[in-house]
Amino acid sequence: MKKIFFLLLSIAALFAYLGCNSTDAGTENPAQKEESKDKEKPFAEVIKDYTPITGCFNIYYKADEGKAFLEIKPEQFDNIYLCSIVRESGDGGFFDSASMEDSFPFIFRKVNKTIQFIHKNVYYTADKSSPFYKAIERGVSDSLMGSAKIESAPHPETKGILIDLGNLFLQDFPLVSFILSEYAKQDYSFDRENSYFASLKSFSRNTEISVIMTFRSGRPKWENSALPDARGMTLRYHYSLSALPETGYTPRLADDRIGHFITMFQDYTTVLKDTPYIRYVERWRLEKAAPDAELSSPKQPIVFWMEKTIPTEFREAVKKGILLWNNAFEKIGIKDAIEVRQQPDDADWDPADIRYNTICWILKPRNGYAVGPSQANPLTGEIYAADIRISADIVRSTFLQMEELIEPVQNKSKHNRHHQCDYGNGLNFQAAFGLALLNSRGSVSPDDPEIKKFINDYITDLVVHEVGHTLGLRHNFKASSIRKIKELHDACITEKYGYSGSVMDYMPINIAPKGINQGAYWQTELGYYDYWAIEYAYKPLDAKTLDEEKKELDKIASRLGENDLSYGTDEDSFGFSPEGVDPLCNQWDLSDDPITFFRLRIELVKELWKNIAEGKFAEPGMRYTKMRNAFAAGFGAYSVAGLCASKFIGGLYFRRDHAGDPDNRLPFEPVSAEEQRAAIAFLREYIFAPDAFSFPAELLNKLSPERFPQFEHSNQKIDFPIHASVLNVQKPVLERIYHPMVLQRIIDTQLKYKENQDVFTLAELFARMRDAIWSELLVKSNLPAEASAQAGINSFRRALQKEHLEKLIQLAVKPPESIPSDATALARADLVALDSEMAKLLNDTIDITTKAHLEECRALIAGALKAGYQR
Repeated sequence: MKKIFFLLLSIAALFAYLGCNSTDAGTENPAQKEESKDKEKPFAEVIKDYTPITGCFNIYYKADEGKAFLEIKPEQFDNIYLCSIVRESGDGGFFDSASMEDSFPFIFRKVNKTIQFIHKNVYYTADKSSPFYKAIERGVSDSLMGSAKIESAPHPETKGILIDLGNLFLQDFPLVSFILSEYAKQDYSFDRENSYFASLKSFSRNTEISVIMTFRSGRPKWENSALPDARGMTLRYHYSLSALPETGYTPRLADDRIGHFITMFQDYTTVLKDTPYIRYVERWRLEKAAPDAELSSPKQPIVFWMEKTIPTEFREAVKKGILLWNNAFEKIGIKDAIEVRQQPDDADWDPADIRYNTICWILKPRNGYAVGPSQANPLTGEIYAADIRISADIVRSTFLQMEELIEPVQNKSKHNRHHQCDYGNGLNFQAAFGLALLNSRGSVSPDDPEIKKFINDYITDLVVHEVGHTLGLRHNFKASSIRKIKELHDACITEKYGYSGSVMDYMPINIAPKGINQGAYWQTELGYYDYWAIEYAYKPLDAKTLDEEKKELDKIASRLGENDLSYGTDEDSFGFSPEGVDPLCNQWDLSDDPITFFRLRIELVKELWKNIAEGKFAEPGMRYTKMRNAFAAGFGAYSVAGLCASKFIGGLYFRRDHAGDPDNRLPFEPVSAEEQRAAIAFLREYIFAPDAFSFPAELLNKLSPERFPQFEHSNQKIDFPIHASVLNVQKPVLERIYHPMVLQRIIDTQLKYKENQDVFTLAELFARMRDAIWSELLVKSNLPAEASAQAGINSFRRALQKEHLEKLIQLAVKPPESIPSDATALARADLVALDSEMAKLLNDTIDITTKAHLEECRALIAGALKAGYQR
């Protein structure tokens, strides 16, 4: 036993000795392991074999691994920069391309071994001398947008550290998965493994990062998808990180009577003000070289470079669209405020460099897109960079290559994003409709001088609009209401002043009815409003303080009562949403009498449809696809006409006047009962009537689609979807008229009419709509027996009546909380009245389908009334 004991003791001693000398044996203890793990790798070792991309922020990129490091230097921490996000390519369905997404100030902050990417909260402020300054610091929060761990020791000279760029931008930064789940009910997740950097560039004042983001779904939905396979999709996003301009710029206060983009924050320096908000106009720093001269060149002009990608035949049209704005600047004493330069073919600079404001042609197949984003200092509103991108298909697709219009042209969004603009797509459709009509009147060719001018003026119209955005101007959807109908084709007026008050409106092509002399097709001159908006933002004022300047600015802004200066923007029109109240604040309308304008526009559509089988469309060898596309174009005009006319119903004329402005106009004025009845009469005749849509069978049998194998048309109905197209004109009109917001507004407006003024009531609306849509029930058949057997309700009307019935049933049985009780009662009364009239008509001799339709409608009414009683 003693031998065994001493043997075990010897072994224990040996292990103890080895343990004490383990370092000598080459093995680290746990503490040493942790120390080695925390030791940062040398900067040079981390970026070995990486390509440097130097500039505002330095990037190191290894192409074969698709990996990139971002260097952040000590002076770049906690310094405010601007991040601008653009979606460069979409999915052809839910996400559009070339869309400006967001722009926000950010800082990089070092926290232990992590670098945080923070959206800096600059929206609440106070003077540092104010006691409340510290309260703001404690009372509001910044937002963490992403983070990445430090990957290297500091650079021995610059002291910069490295982070993995992919940890910040190869993630679902724009929340695509959430948006698809929340609004499109589609289940997609971000696929990091198959996402990658598309391009990385860096310049002295900006760093540009483009990423390809891949998303996958294990439960794909095929409906309304333009994807070749809905299991996966890729989107391209572009992030621009830019340094803010140097100080020395004087901000200018904004005014809601004129439309400029604004930089806004709340100032808590003092509470003794009527509002804490400070709003600055977004504008360029444009100062006279000779301040005392009546007319002077600027110290530093705004320079736009036309990129070499612009086709040579369109460069003059683009240049004209840019330089038109010099007319407005010259009027306020600044000569040649804007310069246009052509990028040489051998230029060694990159258009992505923020020092160059560019206009470039981009590839967006089958897309008439144009955007004009600008970047502004979030602290002062100073614009310091702008780029305009125009799709190469903006011209090509006008030659009858547009898609069939099955969904109406409307903005369904409640809120408009900052700088959001879709003028290019809509104008592209207008040009295509115009060329289709001109073709139906006689053969036209791209080589014809008239058509060349048509195309060049179209480009000028588009460019001057987008340049206006880069100068800080917002949309003005009320500007097109300044002209009388008879002035639209008066060449003496339109060639000199345009047919709208502003190039910042969404204006339809101005085509004269046959037999009337043609005025300008496009808006190729600045309107009165444009001069006014430039004056407010850029006119040099002899004022030493913001308060002194505000008095001068108020004098300018108070002119809004002048007819030529009518103004209403995105949050006034809301597209064609029920939130828009003013029937003169619309997209794609013209004149102070939109109802008459659309009556004439529909007559043009009917002319197109009548002549579509003749002329160039019917030449030997011509594809019937062109005829089909031209036919489809007409429904766009019908859609806009129906929605614009319906805005008169329950409408209010809205003005942005302040108290004490000239003429003492009130902000609201109810649309007269007479005008509302005229709108319903228009809808009855052109949108709802039994003969509103009537087409020769021969024409419908010619509307053949493209027959090459193309996945874009895999779900296309081979014969033209005529009933779907008609219903998609009618249905949005019903949805607007019976929307809770409109019904409530009609009741409220009854109190806003002047004493003894004719009043339009909710009861009158229900009665007129019932009569317009169910007129067949009110006319008893007195036809001979054989003719009576063929009498009935046509297929377009049956579909419309079914939609109307569903609206009434919804109001009577399951009304939203916001529905006024009177609307519920009137809907129920309509159902009872319609049931009674249907019973009478069923006793007459009618065709089998009409009989089945009425019997089904009666069954639906019976079920609804029963359910309503139970409710």
